[in-house]
Amino acid sequence: MSKYLKSIIAVVFVVALMLNGISLALAQEQITITIQDYFDPGSGMARFVGRVAQEFEEKYPHVQINHVYIPFAELLPTILRQAVTGTLPEMIMADNPWIPSLIAAGVYKDISPQMREWGWENWEDFFPGHRALTSVDDQIYALQITTNNLALWYRRNLLDKAGVADPPATWDELRMVSEKIKEATGVYSLGFCATASEEGSWQFQPFLWSNRGSLLELDQPEAIEALQLLTDLVEGGYTPRDVVTVAGQGDVTQWFMAEEVAMMINGNWEFGWHLTPDVLEELGDVEVAPIPVPREGMRPITPFGGEAYGIGAGIAPEKLDITWEILQRLASPEGMLQANIEHGGLPTRASVAEIIREQRPALAPFLAQAPYALPRPMVGGVEKYPDVSSTLWTAIQKALTGIATPEEALTEAAQTIRGLFTPEEYEYYKQMARDLISAALGQ
Repeated sequence: MSKYLKSIIAVVFVVALMLNGISLALAQEQITITIQDYFDPGSGMARFVGRVAQEFEEKYPHVQINHVYIPFAELLPTILRQAVTGTLPEMIMADNPWIPSLIAAGVYKDISPQMREWGWENWEDFFPGHRALTSVDDQIYALQITTNNLALWYRRNLLDKAGVADPPATWDELRMVSEKIKEATGVYSLGFCATASEEGSWQFQPFLWSNRGSLLELDQPEAIEALQLLTDLVEGGYTPRDVVTVAGQGDVTQWFMAEEVAMMINGNWEFGWHLTPDVLEELGDVEVAPIPVPREGMRPITPFGGEAYGIGAGIAPEKLDITWEILQRLASPEGMLQANIEHGGLPTRASVAEIIREQRPALAPFLAQAPYALPRPMVGGVEKYPDVSSTLWTAIQKALTGIATPEEALTEAAQTIRGLFTPEEYEYYKQMARDLISAALGQ
């Protein structure tokens, strides 16, 4: 073959490759992936998700990612409407108590095959409560990337004035410290939120579960003792009676900042809301400890909050791989660390918790409680949890306002809750709650 002919063949080959490449590019159709959540566009989590979306648009030029914000109150009805009309977005975020119901409603795609391919160690790195919440019968439907829980915040200067060296660690110490603070300073000792909403139930649950009580057995001594403790604090003048009328947990923080209460039950989100670094520096004496437990040596068991992301059940096949890759990015150790540093939340993976503990020591009490924190729906009748919770907060309000004793209020609530289920359902969910509470307590 002559040198000239070889050159002609080479040119033809290169041109053919170029044409083939152009053809492939033209064949790669533009696709749109929608990520739907309720994070305010100015929030840390929204900024993080937005950056991830930008990363993927740069990596895949044929992909456009729409990050859609829907206000909290509108998100759940929107998701349910989308499920009925077959218009679910590719990636859906939901508040964690909604997840079991949304899984049952067929909103989320089973991502177990993708998790196995990613590596099962990634799944087992999530804390047990989060795995229980987002899976059914070993099938995985969502991944929770941020969480929160409750702890005891206190003003050091008020404890010093009362001669209290350490924050109360047990219920007996809580009673004793409350008396000392009230006597020495004249301010209320403990603030908590007992409003007629999920926040009222959420703040009572650490006292209930740490005492081995159950939402599905509220007429048992463990539950009555927990409500009696809070009732005694209100009736003794150590807690403001207004705890039943506050608009929410943020109002309790306002009392705390104004030194109207020396201690409060509240969540780690306060570090990014009211108690930001500049406010903490100005106050100068805010510290955090675990929630007091019934007896020394017991473990504080709190509920957990936070959000999970999953893939819409009706996703088009050509969008699945990239949507999964985005979800992987959000739930990866690196992504989860970035998200929670910016958002002010807690990670749901053990490996990430260790890293963030070193970077933010103030989160230590919350991080220590995170591995044992419980998913509210799974210990409260799953799909019936909203009804269980509303029954509970009604009973709490009756006891704290003196309409009924804790025993009377919880006995009535327990009867109402049993009526929400068939006998078989009730026994099933009661045992499920018992098993999860026992595991969290290390029994």
